[in-house]
Amino acid sequence: MVQFISFDLGGTFYGLDVLVVKEISANTDITPVPRAARHVRGLVTIRGEVVLVVDVAVVFGRDPRKVTPDSRIIILRTAAELRRSRFAESGADSNVFGDKPVGFLVDRIGDVITLEDDSVAPPPPHLKREAARFVQGVVHLEGRTLVVLNAAELLTN
Repeated sequence: MVQFISFDLGGTFYGLDVLVVKEISANTDITPVPRAARHVRGLVTIRGEVVLVVDVAVVFGRDPRKVTPDSRIIILRTAAELRRSRFAESGADSNVFGDKPVGFLVDRIGDVITLEDDSVAPPPPHLKREAARFVQGVVHLEGRTLVVLNAAELLTN
């Protein structure tokens, strides 16, 4: 079984493997970082820890997201946290996650979706190559398609 945290970003339904997610924060009081890359929204402090916030929409080539009352930050686990979790059993490389927390700004959080391992289909061939590298696969649910993102690829961008 695999589980994904689902979220909305610009009207598209996305998911991230729960194994890479540390927590979800409603604290969207983001402090901009001068001269940062366009996709870096800034920094937020969560329980005394500074988190770098990335606007995933900008990584995908879209306009920066507007922060609304529904906006959330999905905070990823650090490399050390991943090595101590079930993620380590997957054999995936946790080093790209780094030693400082990173969060993804999203429009709205959905549910945790539990699926069979073989439910995730490969990314569709019509995706542009620059976007396809961020997509781990897709899952066709009742009336919606869940686009499963590869968090490690988003971080190496």
